[in-house]
Amino acid sequence: MFFLCLIVKFLWFDLLWCALSSFTPFSKIDTYWDTILVALILLLPLICFRAIKTMMLVLVLIDLLLIANLMYFRTYFTAIPLNSYLLIGNLQDFTSSVWDSFSFSDLIFPISTLLAGIVSWKTLHRRVEKQPQAVSQTKVIVRYVLLILIISLFPTVWIWSQGGFKVTNERLKDAYLHTCNVPMYTLFGSLYYDYSCEQEVYTDGIREQIEHWLAEKKDYQSALPEVRVYDNCIIILAESFESWVLERTIEGQEITPNLNALIKEATTIYAPNVLTQVKGGRSIDAQLMINSGLLPINSGAYSIKYPDSYYPSLPKAFKQFHSGARAYSLTVDKPMVWNQCVINPAMGYDSIISKKCFIQEEPVGSRKQVGDRAFLRQCADKILHGEVWSDAGHTLLQCVTYSGHNPFILPEKLKEVSFSREVPERINDYVTMANYTDRAVGAFISYLRSNKNFDNTLIIFTGDHEGLAAERSSICNTDLGRKIVSDKCFTPLIILNAPAGMRYNKVMGQIDIYPTILDLLGLHEYEWKGLGSSILDPSKKGFAVDPGMNVVGDTAGVTAEEIQQAKDAWKISDMIIRYNYLGRTSGEK
Repeated sequence: MFFLCLIVKFLWFDLLWCALSSFTPFSKIDTYWDTILVALILLLPLICFRAIKTMMLVLVLIDLLLIANLMYFRTYFTAIPLNSYLLIGNLQDFTSSVWDSFSFSDLIFPISTLLAGIVSWKTLHRRVEKQPQAVSQTKVIVRYVLLILIISLFPTVWIWSQGGFKVTNERLKDAYLHTCNVPMYTLFGSLYYDYSCEQEVYTDGIREQIEHWLAEKKDYQSALPEVRVYDNCIIILAESFESWVLERTIEGQEITPNLNALIKEATTIYAPNVLTQVKGGRSIDAQLMINSGLLPINSGAYSIKYPDSYYPSLPKAFKQFHSGARAYSLTVDKPMVWNQCVINPAMGYDSIISKKCFIQEEPVGSRKQVGDRAFLRQCADKILHGEVWSDAGHTLLQCVTYSGHNPFILPEKLKEVSFSREVPERINDYVTMANYTDRAVGAFISYLRSNKNFDNTLIIFTGDHEGLAAERSSICNTDLGRKIVSDKCFTPLIILNAPAGMRYNKVMGQIDIYPTILDLLGLHEYEWKGLGSSILDPSKKGFAVDPGMNVVGDTAGVTAEEIQQAKDAWKISDMIIRYNYLGRTSGEK
């Protein structure tokens, strides 16, 4: 009974996983013999020691593991990375978002455990009544271990013939198969793959791969007629903010009137089609791309796995150009979230102004964090009082908002738009929150205009990542969703006080934001130009590659070699961070 229960659990897990990605694993023999093998191994406590209570505990733990990974997959489209299991404490700050990923279909797991327990208890009592003849336990264990070894030969020989476990996993890292490794090799195989990757050693071959790719990449060519020197730079990173809400009206109500007005200004650069490229690190991955021009690592969060690697960055470039400049990162989160207390200084920020530094006003979300309007108002106060600003010097600020976190529930008293029941609830919640963030940014920009240094300040607004996640498809299938919601994961890039205004309608990646800002700030002498390209470069091609290796945008006139180079950038970036390549070559080890 326990064996059947485990098989049902794993296959139900595979079904739910594949329903969100690809059913290819069900056509692979690996899926079935690996499932059988793992189920047999997990039964060892029962077979060897007849420990039914221990077996029940194993089933409960398996349920928790499977459900947790399904919930994670529904947002990040990957299994929980090995090192992230030690970060469970972070979940207390994202309880609502976590439960939003739960599905009633997940209840099959604990129900199957309960049924297995009831049937086993009844079966045990029948056996006691019949008092069957005792069988040598040693023989049972020997036979069972032999069974496991025999069955394990099949997947072992097959994987060996395909080049080894790591090679077979790497082959799945393409646009259509990158989610198949977990159903095919089980969660335990995924964890082992993560572990094997962490054991890699930096070699001359790895160095040559990185240097070959970097040599092939062309540095951007700026189209700016002359370099304009900015004394200050402010980056506003808006939580889960997508492009489709901009320049949009629903039932006669403009969703983002303030940002729409900024877009129309003569010195604004607006790019509506920035493909979000975050992975398991989500918000901190966005900070990596914007600040350092590197793509997220293959699995997990770089800020947690590789905080000691060297990261060239905008703050470092800015301070290299402006002697005595200061850089501050402002967030309503705790410093420990995403390991910001370590990674922000590694990026060159002099100080983190975090949760304890802000007054608890306009609480939003399940965590009751400071709302975006109150947060940016307090950021303005800190600028006014010189806490994060110097009228005599040069300042770079990064302001990271919070309110846009899933599930996008804004308190009634903070709402200024309302819609009829004809607007689906999820769209209603999302655009209402976007309107609140828009008002927050509008008020913040109005304050900045009153500052005497406004004209010499480059201001960047962008989203950290998409917000609709796995719900996008169902939302886009509603009558209103088909008309207004993008089926692509685009966030906007709005740059104020640019040397000249432009609207860049082609697709770009988040990885292109870093070189674009370098270009606008005139920091051309900084050695690290990032893995992307400035949108001010006339030769830049209008496409980007998402984490699933899907090519998004216009590829007309783009060579196969250019597409492959963009795809390879993901692997190269992972190696650069993992092996601290930039630290080794710059002497910052």
